[in-house]
Amino acid sequence: MIRENLLSQIWKHRLVRQNALMTADGKRVEVLFPGRANSDSGPDFCDAMVILGDGGVLKGDVEVHVCSRDWQAHGHHKDVSYNGVVLHVVMWNDGREVSMLQSGGKAPILELASYLSQSIEELQQSVEVSVMPSMPCRQRLDKHGGDEVDGLLRKAGEERFHSKVARFRAKLACYEPETVFYEGTMRALGYAKNKGPFEELAKLLPLAILRPLVARGALLDLQALMLGKAGLLPAQRRERGGSRRLSEWDEPEAERLQQVWRSLGIEETRHLLDWRFFRVRPDNFPTRRIVAASYLVSLCRGDLLGDALTRVSQSPVAKVQKEMEKGLMLRAGGYWAYHYDFGFETRCSTGLIGRGRAREIVVNVFLPFLYAWAERQSQPWLKEKAIQIYRDHPPLAENWITRYVRRQVLGEDRCVGASACCQQGLIHLYEAFCVDQRCHCCPLG
Repeated sequence: MIRENLLSQIWKHRLVRQNALMTADGKRVEVLFPGRANSDSGPDFCDAMVILGDGGVLKGDVEVHVCSRDWQAHGHHKDVSYNGVVLHVVMWNDGREVSMLQSGGKAPILELASYLSQSIEELQQSVEVSVMPSMPCRQRLDKHGGDEVDGLLRKAGEERFHSKVARFRAKLACYEPETVFYEGTMRALGYAKNKGPFEELAKLLPLAILRPLVARGALLDLQALMLGKAGLLPAQRRERGGSRRLSEWDEPEAERLQQVWRSLGIEETRHLLDWRFFRVRPDNFPTRRIVAASYLVSLCRGDLLGDALTRVSQSPVAKVQKEMEKGLMLRAGGYWAYHYDFGFETRCSTGLIGRGRAREIVVNVFLPFLYAWAERQSQPWLKEKAIQIYRDHPPLAENWITRYVRRQVLGEDRCVGASACCQQGLIHLYEAFCVDQRCHCCPLG
């Protein structure tokens, strides 16, 4: 019996006869790019490129199942995460022509059983020995060596840096600098899955509202306000259905925060922020990150921008990066030292913001913002300092994009691209060229 992981490998490595593929509703299929394997929730492959019938290029997701009926059995027809599926790939179709999307759209079904290039046993062996095809970017490393590739990655990384500078420059033309900096920092605290809700929360609770609480040293009030406005206090979540841990939410810390929230007399958020907990590491739960934000705002006395500028101006270049990280790394005492969420204990005391997240915020928010702000304030020394720190910044933690492009470009060579700037270059190349399979335009092509 074939399993979905083998079917996914067959699709990924295109181990089928490509010249005769037809969907169940009679459309010819041309696969330009099978997509990038998705290691997160949602469809199996992202950023695929296919041509169906006489239409143009379709870019979107691909879902893979052994049988077409698995689409409904897995509830994908009710899940908004699957609305971007442009092709439902199955080994066997049970008579359906399309798979229904939650949006009302339809995903064509491609049955592979009659297009296999080998027997299933032979395909299994092919998958076991298969390697990533030789792409132009891999050939570049083989022909010209690591120094040239490293230089190209650094250049791409600086292009990504300046694209972020441009976004901050546009916001600074419309809003106060401290607002732009605060919202950017909050967005970065949201990690990949909660960036949007964190930025919305920053708009709902600008620093002008938080500063009176900071001035009084009322950290508990600050946390109650932020968690309450986010709709993440236990009573608020219980009203919306909550989770199986509802009984565990009835604990003193939760009740203290809820009493403070009620005493503030703040109107509940009219629209619910779309917080995500599913497939989010407990360390990154939005509850915990909001508490981290409360500590951060409190420690810098409500002046995030002033604190960052002080650290940059008073330290030599060699020490600025560490000073900026130091200003962001936080440990909590009491309840949040040992809890990821209400009723969800940690096994040991963990930091609210660790070195890895601090570095992410420095590279993606602080440095490009400071560069844009320095331009506006006509302070060339600060511009030069920001870009120099960026160029020399140590590498960040890998993410799925950097891992994907690194394997594609560098293989097992870990000596090339070993800096945050080069990592940002990998992301820039992926978004600018890999997604659209524009190898002929890529600097590494």
